[in-house]
Parts: sequence; C-alpha cells; structure tokens
Amino acid sequence: MDMDLRQLRYFVHIVEMQSFSKAAAFLRITQPALSRQIMLLEDELGEELLTRHGWGASATPVGLLLADHARRLLKDAQLAKDSVRAFADEPSGNVSFGVPSSLGAVLLPDVARLFRSRYPKVRLHLVEGFSATIHEWSLHGRLNLAVLYEAPAMPQLSVLPLIEEAMVAVGAVDRFRDGSRIAVQSLLELPLILPARPHRLRLLVDGFADALGGTPIAPLLEVDSLPVLLELVRAGMGCTVLPYSAVDGMLRLRELSVAQIVGTPTLRRLVIARPTGRPIAPATVALEHAVVEFVHSNAARLRWTPLAERPGGDQS
Repeated sequence: MDMDLRQLRYFVHIVEMQSFSKAAAFLRITQPALSRQIMLLEDELGEELLTRHGWGASATPVGLLLADHARRLLKDAQLAKDSVRAFADEPSGNVSFGVPSSLGAVLLPDVARLFRSRYPKVRLHLVEGFSATIHEWSLHGRLNLAVLYEAPAMPQLSVLPLIEEAMVAVGAVDRFRDGSRIAVQSLLELPLILPARPHRLRLLVDGFADALGGTPIAPLLEVDSLPVLLELVRAGMGCTVLPYSAVDGMLRLRELSVAQIVGTPTLRRLVIARPTGRPIAPATVALEHAVVEFVHSNAARLRWTPLAERPGGDQS
C-alpha cells in the first residue's frame, strides 16, 4: 500500500496532539484503525516514526522530518482544491496569517472583521508571536501570509513593502505631556523595560546606544511579553520604546503617554510576505488586499506611512 494523503493527515494530527486517542477522537475514527494506518506507514518507509509512551506519543527525529514535509503536502493539496473551486465561486478554504506581537492587537481584529465580512467561506487562522517565529513559520510554509520586519535579504519569500513607522518613547500616563519630544541620550538614561536580545525591538534600541558611541544598555527589566511589558509601564515601573500603533488603544484610554524620539533615525519598515515556490490561493491574495486596504484606511490614526499601493491603484 502506497503512502497517501490520508495517512499523512492522520500522522500529523498525532504528532501535534502527541496522543493516538486524542487524534482518533478529533479525526472521528477508532484508535485501532488509526494505529493500523500508522503501522502501515512505518512499514512502508521502514522507519519508526513515533515513540509510544505511557502518556502518549512523540515523533522521532525522522518522524519530525516527515511531519514537516507532510504539512506542506497537505497544504498544497488543500490549495489545489481551493484554487479549482475559486474558478466557479468566491474564495474559500483556509488561510493562515501571522504578525509580530507589536502589531497583533491593532491589526488582526480589524483585518479579521473586514475579511470575514467579504469572504465568509474562508477560514482564517491568525497568529501573533515573536518576529523570528513568524519568519520561521513563513519559511516552512506554516503561514500563507505574514507581516515581517524588513531585512537586507529575505530568500524563499516574496515580499511587498507595507509600512514605515516611527518609534516613540512610552511611559505612564503622567510621564510625558502631549506633544513631548525626547532626545535619544535622555531616553537611554530613563529606567527602560525592554525585551531581551535578539528581539528586534531590543536590537533597535541597542542601535541607539551604538550610534551615540555609548555603553551597552542595561535595562531595568527584560520582559519578552508585550502585555506584561505594557502593564509594567502603565504602572510606572519604567519606560519603553514601541511603535505608536502598538499603544494607540491605551493612549486613547489615557493609560499611557508618549514622546517623539529625536536625534537619530527611529524608523522601522515592515513588509508583507508569502512563501515562494508554490501556487498562490485566491484567499491569500484577497487577504493581502484586505491588509493593505486596512493600512491605508488607518495610516493617519496609527502614524503609518503606507508603502504598498492601495488595491485598485487608489493612492488617496
């Protein structure tokens, strides 16, 4: 019996759930039937793919390799179905979209509402995480579309410049007055709460110190969770550096204050990216257009400079 997509789908579910019983319940088949399919797969490949434990199952090294290939094959198979259906109907199927943590709250909910209102047959999977994780998942095909920090070289990805935005100093509500400006040197003298290296935000702030020829930054606290970092700043524990869009909601609620940073370039550029080397589903194209449209519609409020052309060529 040759390996088929059904076996691969079964195998991926076991790997991700680390349990035959949970996977069987999810797939709505009996556990003996599931076990038999995996045994047939292992016999055909001549390799042990899973290690069985008292508490469940885990993939062997070769099993992890197969799981990675299987996810891509299954995604491509679903993409083929979606593309065929799209000729006769509106976009459908599944599409996954990831963004860095600093963009999650401001971008994902509104884009999801906009997209779902237009394309109700598409199932969205939204992911927020560290930029390095989002980048890695894009390269491995686990995300159809992602917003990433621009890098000098981004092989295996098709990228479109999306936005440019300035960073601001962020403090408790009584830290900065409206319209405040702060020099980089003064900013670096504040008690700073920052992510640890190699987080892109931390590397950006480290670059401020390097540009001034100063000593490396020693933050008051290192925090790798954006919600926790913002809560500490709101409580007056210290200050941080973020794009304005990341704190727009809390500023409107008067929970934080910001100051414009002057004295050195503090811009960051983001791109919208998708993996190369595979067909592009209509749902992915539609989602990309929705993201670009949202950026243009909210650029003034969120202090973004749009870099991508509005869908339809309208630059207004």
